[in-house]
Amino acid sequence: MLVAGLLAASASARSGPPVYNLRITEGETTLPENPIEYTSGDASNEAQVQVSIVRGGLVIARSHPSNGGTGMGQVPQVGDVVNLESPVGTVVGSVVYDGLPSMDPTVCAGSTNFSGQNTLGMTVKGKSVALALQIEKYSTREVETKPQHAQVTVLTGTTFGGSFLAPLELGQTVTAIESLETPLAGGAIFDYTSENSRPVAGCPPVVVPPPPPPPPPALSGLLLKLPHFTILSLLKSGWHDHVTINQPGTITQDLYLEGGRLPAFAASTKPHKKPRPALLVAHGAVVASSAGTVAVSLKLTKKGRLKLKSAKNAKLVLITTLRSQSGAKINLGRHTISLRR
Repeated sequence: MLVAGLLAASASARSGPPVYNLRITEGETTLPENPIEYTSGDASNEAQVQVSIVRGGLVIARSHPSNGGTGMGQVPQVGDVVNLESPVGTVVGSVVYDGLPSMDPTVCAGSTNFSGQNTLGMTVKGKSVALALQIEKYSTREVETKPQHAQVTVLTGTTFGGSFLAPLELGQTVTAIESLETPLAGGAIFDYTSENSRPVAGCPPVVVPPPPPPPPPALSGLLLKLPHFTILSLLKSGWHDHVTINQPGTITQDLYLEGGRLPAFAASTKPHKKPRPALLVAHGAVVASSAGTVAVSLKLTKKGRLKLKSAKNAKLVLITTLRSQSGAKINLGRHTISLRR
């Protein structure tokens, strides 16, 4: 009675909606003499199946049709279309191969990391195993040891991440597996699986970025001793002095006629109690490419020259402004200068 019940359950499973499986396996293991690259397909209802690889609209590879399952030792290239037919001539499932999943170089010996890239919408699994060939009397047999499965904890978009319970070791083979079930008409299912294996390699060197450069010192400078000027020498040669600055930047100097508002702003047409803007007599600027002392030359403005031509005495205010390349700005204070003709 028990045997009869099992046979009835098996027959019932075969008579239900079929499950069609398409699997692509590529990469290599630590046993290169045992190639693992193949494309295969099967049907749970023992129906006739065939797989084919199409490139540019042309079939470049096709397995022999068989009832229940079939396969071939050829895998598609990225961009190829892989079809599963059941029966021959009727495509029940199709994928455009993208070469995924792939694993990051950090999935390496001594690390528990398991991360990489996957096809959008696919679920991801991972495993590692140590492989060896066991020689028997008339053949050899592949033996697996130290198997472990990865715990995938992150699956976002086209990337995945997780870890193994124990660090990977040289001599092991690590595999990433992605899969997707697609419902078909009548309750049937198309199950696509893609596997990618490679031997565990050494971890890439850790690249430590160089430390950021130290922040520049606070901007500072000094106006050196002012030379002796007269109104006539100023009219003839302009103003010249020397300023030190502790870093690359711009030095600006403005020479105003005392008796107005400093610094000079555009005068307002509205009545106000504030004094009128001071007259700008001369202006100059120089760029310091490095820290040090630079010479600054000021040229007279048209209004400043006219004012000084008729003046017997003049009281001027010199304003020196420093600006660093990073945008810092300071004023070195105001210096009042009295000139005679």
